[in-house]
Amino acid sequence: MTSTPASFLITADRDSVCAGDDIESHDRPFTAPLYASVPELIRLATNACGLPSISGDKATWIVKAGGYGGKPIAVIAQQWEEPRLLVPDTTTVQSIFGEHKLTLFLKYLRHACGIGTKDGAHEHKLTLFFRYWCQANPDTVFNALMSNSPLPSPYDRT
Repeated sequence: MTSTPASFLITADRDSVCAGDDIESHDRPFTAPLYASVPELIRLATNACGLPSISGDKATWIVKAGGYGGKPIAVIAQQWEEPRLLVPDTTTVQSIFGEHKLTLFLKYLRHACGIGTKDGAHEHKLTLFFRYWCQANPDTVFNALMSNSPLPSPYDRT
């Protein structure tokens, strides 16, 4: 699977939800069109790596562009029908990952030309990461992210 001029190759990854869930890696590659919307990006990513159903039907996930420490772009809740976006609904895959891809390409060029160090030379993946926030109230998580407030504890169900 590779990128085409009209798409990016992205890796979907997620947190483990229990001890038995971390036996194998969750990261899976998928291709997303440059002009796909964020809901479409999330649909493609969840089709690739899948989010487990949690007993009690209450799981909260923070969707991060750029990997584990990346920028939150949406909140998903097992009890919601659709993700709630933290970015404008006009945001596309290209606007999320375009600058990141350019930065990675420039690192690669510097490494290929022998300029600088090898640090970051193999960081070539564009990643959409699903951070498991346990059974925390998804409305509280969403509101905290929207207002740039501290997140509630993942174990707080209120």
